[in-house]
Amino acid sequence: MKAMTMAALVMHLTSAGGAGAEDKRAGKHPKDAGVTTQGAVTTEISSLKGEISSLKEEFRIAREKQRLAQEEKKRLEEARYGVPAKPTPASGRAGAPAHQ
Repeated sequence: MKAMTMAALVMHLTSAGGAGAEDKRAGKHPKDAGVTTQGAVTTEISSLKGEISSLKEEFRIAREKQRLAQEEKKRLEEARYGVPAKPTPASGRAGAPAHQ
């Protein structure tokens, strides 16, 4: 989850002109909009929280789609060959014999 948070922060900083952009920020400045700096920070944090929440939801949906696709593939493989599909080994040694 830290990677997603960091990605959202980097994306937001990049789209906003980056850290240290020296008043070259996209959109209105807090002083132009009549908003105090504290209010602007609160708004930015709220915006980031909403963005992170939507990214979490997108990630959850993508993970669920991937899980369903894997189940469908397994079901089709079982139907095609008539035997249950072998689970893939966690160690990544697909060609290694089971006994030694």
